[in-house]
Amino acid sequence: MQISYQTEFCAAYRLYRDDWTPEKNREVYGVCASPNGHGHNYAFTTTVKGGVDAQTGMLMDYATLMRIVEDKIVKAVDHLNLNMDIDFLQGIVPTSENLLIAFWPIIIAELPDGVDLASLCLQESRDCRCEYFGPQS
Repeated sequence: MQISYQTEFCAAYRLYRDDWTPEKNREVYGVCASPNGHGHNYAFTTTVKGGVDAQTGMLMDYATLMRIVEDKIVKAVDHLNLNMDIDFLQGIVPTSENLLIAFWPIIIAELPDGVDLASLCLQESRDCRCEYFGPQS
């Protein structure tokens, strides 16, 4: 069984590696390497999996999942600069892929016993999204 919670957050960032030339950064990251950065209104989906509890009839309470995602991720990144304002993202190029890798251990540490993280999905535009199934994938 799986359940999902989707929310949104807004964040600014710049994709840039200091060990590359500006030309190499522009070649690899395109407009995302702009010196002034840019941002997205992200849709963020957290999917958990596990068995259905015989007494509650739930895998887990949606309110608990919502609280974990909002308190641990959204409040940490919403309306901030991912390069400058987020301690756990320091030194990381904030691609969607790297964001999901960084979010994974934060969320998994908060899940109740018997509930596993199935996937995280980050949609940065109508056409582009990234989905992560954990470090073993």
